[in-house]
Amino acid sequence: MPVRVGLQYIEKWKSSMEKAVQRYEEEPIIKGQIVFYGPSNFTRWSEKWKHRPLRTEVLGKSGAECCINRGFGSSNAEHQLYYYPRMVRPLEPKALVYFPFGNYRGFGYSEEEVWELAQRVVMYALTDFPDIHVYLLGCKRPFTETEESLARVKKVNDLMKNFCEETDRCFYLNTFDYEPLARKDIFVEDKVHFNQEGYDIYAEFFREAIKDELDRF
Repeated sequence: MPVRVGLQYIEKWKSSMEKAVQRYEEEPIIKGQIVFYGPSNFTRWSEKWKHRPLRTEVLGKSGAECCINRGFGSSNAEHQLYYYPRMVRPLEPKALVYFPFGNYRGFGYSEEEVWELAQRVVMYALTDFPDIHVYLLGCKRPFTETEESLARVKKVNDLMKNFCEETDRCFYLNTFDYEPLARKDIFVEDKVHFNQEGYDIYAEFFREAIKDELDRF
């Protein structure tokens, strides 16, 4: 299936995304960390949204801060591919935690199109950094569990899981079966983004899921 890659999709939300990227570029470059890359489930894990930030919640074994948040709201896999040279490559990460399946339906993408774009991000990382580990973050259970929503989530999770099983240095992170994230009381009013308790649970998930990476710091 042809993938509709083109700047017409970048144009939507371009102004706010560009400003977010520029803010990140103003921060000191710290190389060799664990980079979290994706949409607003990472973006909101910050003081700006009145949450304890990712960098202080998921720490290395020594207690050192070792995680860099490069989430930017409303982004989908095309935006993430477009901004990879500016958002990820300069950081030379030891590990990349990547969530590609956000916001794609609002931009008119199919699951297959998103996955084609996301694989390019992954292959860039694997090629740029021969020792990197890439963690593909699965979709959690949908807030409203219909036959359609569950089938869609299973489809995209299977795409990522199968890819990781066949690709060296790639690992699938299964949030779907992590029961604490299925709770209905850990979201803000939009039923999409976490409240502080939700981020506390998210942090606990990552402390275990990428423990081997955290133990390196």
